[in-house]
Amino acid sequence: MSAPARVVLLVIGNELLNGEVRDSNLFTLARDLTRQGFKVEQAAMVRDDPQAIAALLVTLLKLHPDVIIISGGLGPTADDCTLAAVADALKQPLVEIPTAREMVNQAYSRLLAAGYVPQRGPEEAQRKMARLPLGAKPLLNPVGVAPGVWLEAGATTLICLPGVPEEMEALLEGTVTPQLTARFGQRHWAEHAIIVHCEDEANITKPLQEIAAGYPDIYIKSLAQSFPKSGTPKTANAELRIIVATHAADETQAQQRLKEVRDALQLALSRAGIPVLRTES
Repeated sequence: MSAPARVVLLVIGNELLNGEVRDSNLFTLARDLTRQGFKVEQAAMVRDDPQAIAALLVTLLKLHPDVIIISGGLGPTADDCTLAAVADALKQPLVEIPTAREMVNQAYSRLLAAGYVPQRGPEEAQRKMARLPLGAKPLLNPVGVAPGVWLEAGATTLICLPGVPEEMEALLEGTVTPQLTARFGQRHWAEHAIIVHCEDEANITKPLQEIAAGYPDIYIKSLAQSFPKSGTPKTANAELRIIVATHAADETQAQQRLKEVRDALQLALSRAGIPVLRTES
């Protein structure tokens, strides 16, 4: 059975690292790509610094992931420097792509018709959003103006998406995920949960290790929670969630496999004296 495609994520923006904006794009990308059958291996965050972006991208490309997805820095302002940094990292020039320019024009026409903007942006700003690294393909942005970018960098597919969450999500769902699935094949993420009564997560260490050793292909993880505050009944927050999950090419087989592991884990927990309250799938 083929392994899931390996993905690395990179989000860009001073506002994220300054704490001015709470990042949601990493969460959305990691969650959605995982559930579509991809394996997210690493994620990073960097400032709007073209040299820093290019250097980090070179480092990430040396890992030879199947896919790198970058979010942020595609807009019209000077600090939107992602594509220049990508071009630098790949040793390619930035060139104005007629298809990208037409996408920008169409976006402004749409926004003008809807009354969202009073006029088209400055000519140079429009041209900036249409300059892509040589060999790149623009991706239509159905919500905003700046196109996304799809680029083959050796064995790695490099995708640049807008940083505005609504724009990023629209491109991810409508274009990127379907194209990645077409390229790497359809896989499935199956997940079950076991809810146990356990006041100390340390008590489930042994049964989890026992089952994980017998099923190395299955992801098994307990989700830690804080202890109750002083004065709170000791039974508060005593429910602990254990995740059992896997990627597979066939969803039915994945579900059957998880049920087998879930049943084995329930038995191990019972032997350890840890009550199972319920299961979820």
